[in-house]
Amino acid sequence: MKKYSRAVGIGIFALAAVTLTACSSKSASTTTTTTTAAASTTAPKAATTSAPPTTTASAGRKVQGTATTLGAGTFTGGKDVSVGLYDVTTAAGQSGNFSVTGTDSYNEILGNDGSGDGVPSVRVQISSGDQIQIQGLSTVVFTPVTGPYVTAHATTNLGAGTWVVGKDIGPGRYVATPGAGQSGNFTIGTTTNEILGTDTSSGDVPSVAVTLNNGDVIQISGMSQVTMTAQ
Repeated sequence: MKKYSRAVGIGIFALAAVTLTACSSKSASTTTTTTTAAASTTAPKAATTSAPPTTTASAGRKVQGTATTLGAGTFTGGKDVSVGLYDVTTAAGQSGNFSVTGTDSYNEILGNDGSGDGVPSVRVQISSGDQIQIQGLSTVVFTPVTGPYVTAHATTNLGAGTWVVGKDIGPGRYVATPGAGQSGNFTIGTTTNEILGTDTSSGDVPSVAVTLNNGDVIQISGMSQVTMTAQ
């Protein structure tokens, strides 16, 4: 009986040791699993809070103005039409007078009723307080200019309106000629003032050679196309 009791005691002791070892192993396994889960949870958080890549905007024209449609009447820049640079057009089949007086002045027959006297569009700079007058037109659309700057010395076509050297055409030497069958005024600041056309008996000239510098303002009236041929 004593031997049996001792064996039982040893068995109980061994069982306790195995149980303790198993608990320790389970505890270690649990700890390892918990640590792995924590690491997995932390990784996405780090990715979420990482700084986004930096994007550099390309240089170009800053769009100024708001698209606007007007009919016949008188209007004021900065009130009826936002201050800005626009290409002004009318609806197909319409033709009438479009004029602006103020910081910059324009006076064109806008549209084409078949007579061939009008221009399809006018590039205009609208400033605060400018007076805009529209006659004979039910629809005149002001579209803000969004095209990029043109700075290269290269052959360029311009239409009616005002154009700035270094923004709409590159600086350099050019020869300006009107579109086929067209005639109108061509001016550059106080240095050039010509009537381009083919009626030489009335003082027209078929072309004019000019040197353009950054900041010069070209004004074209009565012509839908003037070709500036780079020299």
